[in-house]
Amino acid sequence: MDSYARARGHPGADLIDTNIEAFHFSYSAAGIDWMHQCLRSQDISDGRPYQSEDTVRASLLRVAEPDPAAVRRAATVLRDPGLFYDYGYYQQAVNDVTAWMNCLGSTGFAGQFHNGFEARLPTAFAIGSRAALTDVRALARLNRPFQCYYDDVLLPRLRAGSYDIVGINITYAWQLPFALWLSRLIRQSLPSAFVIAGGTEVSDVWKYAQEKATVFEIFHDLDAIVIGEGETAYTSILECIGAGTLPTSHPNVRLHPRYGAPRPLTLLHYEPLHDLPVPDYHGLPWDLYLSPERFVYYSPTRGCYWNKCTFCDYGLNTEGPTSPWRQDHVDTMMRDVTAISAFAKFIYFSVDVLAPATILRFAERVVEEQLDIRWGAEIRLEKYWSAERAEVLRRSGCVAVSVGFESGNQRILDLIDKGTRPIQVRQTISAMHGAGIGVQMMGFTGFPTESLIEARDSVDFLVDNRELWTFGGLGEFQLTSGAIVAKQPGRFGVSNIRAIPGSDIARMLLFDEPISQEARPEAAKEKRRIAPGGHYERPWLGGTDTPHSFFFHDRFGTGVRSVLHDARSVGVEDLDRFFVLNGELIPAPPEAVQHSYQALYGDPTTQIDMSRLAFRRADGAILLLPERLKMFLEVFTMPVTLRAARERAWMVDDASVTQLWLSLARQGIIRRVLDPADIRPPSGQADLDNRQPAGVP
Repeated sequence: MDSYARARGHPGADLIDTNIEAFHFSYSAAGIDWMHQCLRSQDISDGRPYQSEDTVRASLLRVAEPDPAAVRRAATVLRDPGLFYDYGYYQQAVNDVTAWMNCLGSTGFAGQFHNGFEARLPTAFAIGSRAALTDVRALARLNRPFQCYYDDVLLPRLRAGSYDIVGINITYAWQLPFALWLSRLIRQSLPSAFVIAGGTEVSDVWKYAQEKATVFEIFHDLDAIVIGEGETAYTSILECIGAGTLPTSHPNVRLHPRYGAPRPLTLLHYEPLHDLPVPDYHGLPWDLYLSPERFVYYSPTRGCYWNKCTFCDYGLNTEGPTSPWRQDHVDTMMRDVTAISAFAKFIYFSVDVLAPATILRFAERVVEEQLDIRWGAEIRLEKYWSAERAEVLRRSGCVAVSVGFESGNQRILDLIDKGTRPIQVRQTISAMHGAGIGVQMMGFTGFPTESLIEARDSVDFLVDNRELWTFGGLGEFQLTSGAIVAKQPGRFGVSNIRAIPGSDIARMLLFDEPISQEARPEAAKEKRRIAPGGHYERPWLGGTDTPHSFFFHDRFGTGVRSVLHDARSVGVEDLDRFFVLNGELIPAPPEAVQHSYQALYGDPTTQIDMSRLAFRRADGAILLLPERLKMFLEVFTMPVTLRAARERAWMVDDASVTQLWLSLARQGIIRRVLDPADIRPPSGQADLDNRQPAGVP
């Protein structure tokens, strides 16, 4: 949007990525002092009424002592163009960041950060409760991990800038409570500024609010929101505020009711793509991101050309599952990508889907013009993709694609109206794999009327074709109000569609359909047969479509899974390598706390065995291990070679101890010892990590 506004003569905005700035601030001297101050004042009852005490205790099991030196080293590794691609160093860095965020999150609602940077909100927030999202004390607690950054860095910076307009982008549902607190602080600090918000989550709040009056009860501190696409809406706001008037005419701008009764507006505006300029990414703080390469998102299409899938409900759609299909010309794509390639080598086509003929012609042009880029996209599994055409994609720099195969059962695919066949899907992913393009598979079980046998077909498809895909797996069907299933429930055997109790923003719906619901528990067990390929989820390596996954695909090709597997394996070549325990034994928690932990992080149906050892892995995950392993774990308390460890385990035969070391390595319980001397911040980075974000230019 900033590129669009500047192309139309408006001055550029100051872009602030509060996510990455707040992370780096958290391990500065001021951030560390703030964390310790918060931890000292903690009380187990602080989470009430949003968390039970057993839930708090269960979440705190994942919290070790904060180690700022470790997270500082991790930030160095993740930005180092050499160490990043050494999976041993990469794993330790991810674990150290995750452990740090576990500590930081415990200063808010215990367990509110998961897997590093994913927010796992208390239920009332997650289901979109108006009461929770307008509870000032709860919002303050949720934001407590970042309050020192807000007070010491962000708000003084905004006050110094004397901004007329402040905009907040809200992409994900879990970002909403943080954005609401920020809007409150900004309103207090800049009372005369016009404060707006936009992004996917703002549109979803508008779309899924059960009562429209709820929207501005939640967005109370904003002057306006932008729903849907934002380029012309943003420039309309700039022009109106600059002229001293209110932005009343653009259909995608919704003013707070404090400015009067809602206006009668035309249908939503969808941007014509030919009007959009070359995107410019220079304003972002690239030196702060936890990646060794620049990775940018580019959108030459909007909507979906297929637009039939009965489960889909994306964007501010009307009659179809997605917003209207629009696609730019290949000439425009080449213009844009050529300009972008001078700034960033890695480009992800951030779209619902790309049309096959267009993407092939684009790839041919890239090859013809010898443009040196790496790219990826989400594509439909069309029979169009022969081995020869897939090879053209690879030669143009395509390193990975993600594909929604959805199901391995033909009846379910037909109900979904996917327009594909499992045998065709296999041919397409085989062509991509054969060309050296990583394939990331996405699907789900639990579609209405899906039986256990049909769910098993999807599992079998992924298992039987495991050599053809790198990362991915099967999720669970979720019903939303804009999907064809919700609009035509009788066609799918669905009844009693209803919002989740307590939900005012009904993003997900409950429904009755006995066949798939009866199959769900056993289907969940079947899905455990799938090896997802990676050890981490988004935003890390192994997560579908993440920058880190693309970087590793580029470096290691379709053999990336072997690199990950080998790093968590041991062999004869490791006998003289030093290994160490990758975590620590902790006191066994009470049974009620273990049950709460299983409900939060594991399988709630698992039988609790109180005789087991509790081991907290470096990333905070709690593993319950047999008591007999204690003596073997103690061998690795200090760094030891496997040869020496074997001598200390003299009472066990060679085959058994070899299998034990392998099991411990694969579970991440022991790890290779890395050389700290290898981790050296490049020139200037030590200062970068300890600085406070810069003030207004």
